[in-house]
Amino acid sequence: MTEQKSAAPGGGPHPSVMQALRGIPGPIRLVLVGMLVNRLGNFLQIFLILYLTAKGFSATEAGLALGAYGAGSVAGVLMGGSASDRIGYAWTIAGSMALAGLGTLILPHFDVLPPIIVVSALIGLLAQMYRPASAALLVERTPEDHHVMVFAVYRMAFNLGTTVGPLLGALLISHSYNVIFYLEAAAQLVFAVFALTLVRSGGGSAQPSADDSTPGQSRSYTAVLRDTRYVLFLLALFLNAVVYIQHTSALPLQVKADGHGVGFYSALLSLNAVMVICLELLFTKYVQQLPGRIAVALGVGLVGVGMNLYVAGPSMAMYVVATIVWTSGEMIGTPTASAWPGRVAPGQLRGRYIAAAAFPMQIGYAIGPVLGVAVWQASSASVWWLSGVLTVGAVAAAWVGMRDPRAGKPADAGPAVGPSGSAEPATRAAEPTGGGAPAAENTL
Repeated sequence: MTEQKSAAPGGGPHPSVMQALRGIPGPIRLVLVGMLVNRLGNFLQIFLILYLTAKGFSATEAGLALGAYGAGSVAGVLMGGSASDRIGYAWTIAGSMALAGLGTLILPHFDVLPPIIVVSALIGLLAQMYRPASAALLVERTPEDHHVMVFAVYRMAFNLGTTVGPLLGALLISHSYNVIFYLEAAAQLVFAVFALTLVRSGGGSAQPSADDSTPGQSRSYTAVLRDTRYVLFLLALFLNAVVYIQHTSALPLQVKADGHGVGFYSALLSLNAVMVICLELLFTKYVQQLPGRIAVALGVGLVGVGMNLYVAGPSMAMYVVATIVWTSGEMIGTPTASAWPGRVAPGQLRGRYIAAAAFPMQIGYAIGPVLGVAVWQASSASVWWLSGVLTVGAVAAAWVGMRDPRAGKPADAGPAVGPSGSAEPATRAAEPTGGGAPAAENTL
């Protein structure tokens, strides 16, 4: 199916929150609702340790299973990007969700560790394959000047599901652990059915038109890595992830060292969640009018400043101010960063561009806690100053990586980026240039 082109850059005013909600096409509503249902039923990763230890496994054995799930999740995003570009977005969502649901149904019937580890890894892989496909659908099926706002709506649905899901799971566990597996499988199958509806309506194809392809162009992740500006953007995402994850690693240690309790730390995390759910759409109404690299650089910078402010403790008021600052950065930068990879990617590589943006963040989330705790133990103030230094690098990488291309693009690059940071139509012919390729994005 020929890719549906979005409105030309600058072709219309940016939408308000209500305009964006009313203007979401039917296929995208299905994606958003399906993703919300899936997140509401996302119990396995949260409760796997408790489930396995309740069955008599040791904490170490349960940790191995959870680690396998996490490793599968990282691989799943990359595989999902490739599958999206090969078989189509809707088929990728439907297949991954259906198979993940099957795996989730059979997991509680194993009583020995090796198959539990294998099935956990497969579920993690399959359950994450949908993410590049769903993001690519948002880009293709909504007008270009709605992208940032629609991704803010996507994040709101994701965060609502992530916030409410654990509370629902805790209630269900009081009846039976098996119930959470059955309901998670049901949620995944619902999402698969929604995706099949897209297939039947013809709204989920990922096959690019002839105009989207350059003869002889590579359709692998090596083509993504040759996009030098995009690689700089990926570096910005990695550095930002290392800084951002300190709110779950170094921050609880700092809170305790300054004489505050677990309740106060939980309140800070709740403040972040409430602000994101209640205010991000309102922030995005104004942020979407900024050039892409300004929005992302400002967001990344505020995340770093907020983390750096924790060095000024120990008062509760200072902690609250710091949390508000980095949460504001998250709300300002993330919707634009989430929309960026799909907007600058060539049509036949859109899934891989989006998947490639998730990978450095996952690595940052894995490395960040280890690095942060080690630095904090050496000197509690050092981790917050290090966050500031890493943020300077992240801002610089985003600023350069998301700059407008000069005259055109090289053969393996994505589409040229217009003055506001949005991608120009994919039908524009490639022009020789001595510069790099445009950049891309993902969640901060």
